Amino acid sequence: MGKNTWIALFAVVSTLGACAQNDIRPTVRISPPIAPESTAMAEATVTMPPSGYLDYCMRNPAECPSSARDATHPEPMTPLRWAELDRVNTMVNASVRYVTDASLYSRQEYWTYPNGRGDCEDYVLAKRKMLLDRGWRAETLLIGVALDLEGLRHAVLIAATDKGDFVLDNQLEQVVAWQETGYTWEKRQTAANPNIWVALTGDAAAPEPFEAPATQPILVANAHGAESKPEVGTAAPAHTIRQDAEHAESTPALFASTTDAILTIPTPKPRPLLTARPVSADTFSLSYTTETPVIDTAERGGAINGAS
Repeated sequence: MGKNTWIALFAVVSTLGACAQNDIRPTVRISPPIAPESTAMAEATVTMPPSGYLDYCMRNPAECPSSARDATHPEPMTPLRWAELDRVNTMVNASVRYVTDASLYSRQEYWTYPNGRGDCEDYVLAKRKMLLDRGWRAETLLIGVALDLEGLRHAVLIAATDKGDFVLDNQLEQVVAWQETGYTWEKRQTAANPNIWVALTGDAAAPEPFEAPATQPILVANAHGAESKPEVGTAAPAHTIRQDAEHAESTPALFASTTDAILTIPTPKPRPLLTARPVSADTFSLSYTTETPVIDTAERGGAINGAS
């Protein structure tokens, strides 16, 4: 049995706060028939995901798979794909009324599918789901975070294509190239793994894939945020995480229900385990181990208590 390697880290996790929402800019509602020119976004070092994303993944593990994905093939941009981006962006922006998480859930940050109301990350989740239903691959639809024109932290959906990266934004009527937003870019998911986030430099880069680690981390936590430690001599079974119906969020008919969702995660060999445990409202303690973990099944839905 190999020796466990534990590294405790304390990291301040960014929150979107009230989430930016300005009036839709008065642009002419005529989208070009083909996508404009864009480039890929330059990625820097690995960074922490938003705290709201961590909380969302604990409540909905099936939405945040840890398996490696093919990051070498951006979505081919065709007139049909461009029309889908434009239509989905328009539909969600028109059908969802902006309301803050504080007003809806009495929490600073709570990621979920919108039920007619929501804030920026809720628009993002809805647009992502609709594009997935239209055949877009998950590795080409990335959640990004930036400071908007008012200096407010803001979440958008980034579509990675062979013509560059494009932004679907609840503050913009049209889908635009990322460099046309005027935003200060902070971070986004990687195409290789949605649970690995990287800082953004704000520069353009050649469309090169993010190099995923040989083994992928699994992000887990139990209902109390306790660390899941390995047991000596335990084989690597398939682990099941059950989402308690009592804590399952309400999902509109437009989207697949998450109530009683069951996710089976195969672990055929040891892999690094990343465990996030909240220390305060905006601080998490992270622990890594190289041993095969035995996941402590979350009896109460696996939510991170106190995360915003």
